[in-house]
Amino acid sequence: MAFGGLVLHMDAVHEEKSWRWEGAVCNRNGAKLLPSMRYGWIGPSNDSCIRQMKDHKRSWPTNPDAFVAGPETWCIGIMGFLLSCRQAYAEGIEVLYSTNYISMHSEFLLSHLPKLIPHNRLASITSLEIVVKAHFIKQENGRSSYNLDHLELVLDNIVKHCGHLCRFCLSFVIDERHGHALLDGPALSLADAFWRTTQLRIMKVELPERDYWPAWDYQLQPKHDHPCEGPTKRHNDRALWRSLDGEKPAVQKRAIERFPYPPLKLPVEETEDKRVESAGYWICEGYIGHSRLICTLI
Repeated sequence: MAFGGLVLHMDAVHEEKSWRWEGAVCNRNGAKLLPSMRYGWIGPSNDSCIRQMKDHKRSWPTNPDAFVAGPETWCIGIMGFLLSCRQAYAEGIEVLYSTNYISMHSEFLLSHLPKLIPHNRLASITSLEIVVKAHFIKQENGRSSYNLDHLELVLDNIVKHCGHLCRFCLSFVIDERHGHALLDGPALSLADAFWRTTQLRIMKVELPERDYWPAWDYQLQPKHDHPCEGPTKRHNDRALWRSLDGEKPAVQKRAIERFPYPPLKLPVEETEDKRVESAGYWICEGYIGHSRLICTLI
């Protein structure tokens, strides 16, 4: 089941004064929605698979008719093969890490990545999505705020130990009750530095909708057209691109015909090749709040 093309949850969770591993096949998008799709695909910040899996396993014995399929739908389904012989393990574990999208939400795991996952397994990962949750801070004046002080460590771990990474999604989760402005804070500067180090062709950063839509505002971000890209007519034909071509980052509204790959570089100088890709990453709408987390009926 896990031999390529799936999103697999891999996390360390803390329950009853102990840590344990937890994994599952991600069902939030189904088979037809792929990470390569700009719209329609549900990002990791709105994922509730682990909670649904626990509810499913708990309710199945007493109410199986409430579900379309049994709890086995969450199983990664590779353990029997891995244990069959040494060669199967050696080859199968490599396939598991290298051909699937690995999804990590646990701050503990992301902060201690090289201590919890063998270095050769981390080096095998080619596709990774992570969720970084902001820390709540109570100020002296009684107001609440947040910080992302752990982000630099998390990204540094990935840079140092995931050397074969080709696709990456960074998704921020910040409680909607807290004031925040990710576009103007240090978080995206760290994402910029991460991109400059890795030079990934496929990278996207998901902002909470409270940050995303101000960035989309037409008055702030006019359309940016490239002479080699087709015309766009609809809102969904464009997306936000954080261009790192200049000395300072610039957010552009670009056509998505090349998504998830970079759009072509703007502005185009007369002496430049018009087919050069822009440096940077896509910005997508992510976290929509606890009250509207995506639930998939199994």
